[in-house]
Amino acid sequence: MNGWRGLFRLWIVVTAAWLLGCFWFGATTWHWSEASQFHEVADPNDEKYRVEIPPDSTDDEVLAFVQKSAGSKWLRKQCARDRRGPWCDVVTSLKMPRQYFTWPYLAVSLGVPLSLLMAGSALYWGRSDLFRRSANS
Repeated sequence: MNGWRGLFRLWIVVTAAWLLGCFWFGATTWHWSEASQFHEVADPNDEKYRVEIPPDSTDDEVLAFVQKSAGSKWLRKQCARDRRGPWCDVVTSLKMPRQYFTWPYLAVSLGVPLSLLMAGSALYWGRSDLFRRSANS
């Protein structure tokens, strides 16, 4: 029985180390602790945007975000060359969403310790059942 306690404690230590490693990997990969940056963008229609971007964004990603964003589509219709409103000369602020994790990252981060726990539990259950059967015989 003490051997199983030792294995459970080992599982706790390995899980804690695994989760800390996954946290470190996510923090360094997606720059969680860094502040957002601002990027000035002007499109061909002379619309100006001030975009709050994550630190690891490229210029192509920023331009694609501005072109696809709902605010810029509305503004593009309102500020066409033939009709201009007073809001067309104002710089529009947009915020690019940050990526904090991906689903495969989350699955690996949580799946490995949980699968180890389930495998250990199945081993413990199978072994204790085997011992009960042999004790009853």
